[in-house]
Amino acid sequence: MNEFFDKIGAAAKRAADSVATDVSVAAQEQKIREAYQALGKLYFQAKRSGKETEGLEFADQCRRIEGYLKRIEELKSRKDVAGYAFEEDFVDLDAE
Repeated sequence: MNEFFDKIGAAAKRAADSVATDVSVAAQEQKIREAYQALGKLYFQAKRSGKETEGLEFADQCRRIEGYLKRIEELKSRKDVAGYAFEEDFVDLDAE
């Protein structure tokens, strides 16, 4: 019976890890939205004042966005996309 509870605990941990990953991805996506807004604001201000729409500030925002996208990719690659339970998580109750 301890094996059964160990397997339930392992499945619950994987589910919790998956939720934590989803929350982390959502946080990175929010940072991307904010960086896009900052980039758009920079672009608008530069265009409005007749300045170049390139430069260090633009490059910094683009690097931030690329970093956030890379972090999302890393988080998603660690996530178990097959589901929360594995074959070994199941116990044949008739056998016990």
